[in-house]
Amino acid sequence: MSVQDLINAFNEVKGRKPTTADELLDFVQVNYLQGTLSLNEYQNYFKELHAQGAKKPDYFPREELKAF
Repeated sequence: MSVQDLINAFNEVKGRKPTTADELLDFVQVNYLQGTLSLNEYQNYFKELHAQGAKKPDYFPREELKAF
């Protein structure tokens, strides 16, 4: 499946196109966790979307991590 196919799948599920590569990466991760994408497919999408600037948010601000 190409990234364009992934965008089409996102559009079918959400009823709209993704607004950012980050949003598409979230969609890929959900599909991987639900078992609709293999590990290999997930890794390929992750690499391609990461190359396009997608990244996961920091869940804790760096200052909070220093407290641990």
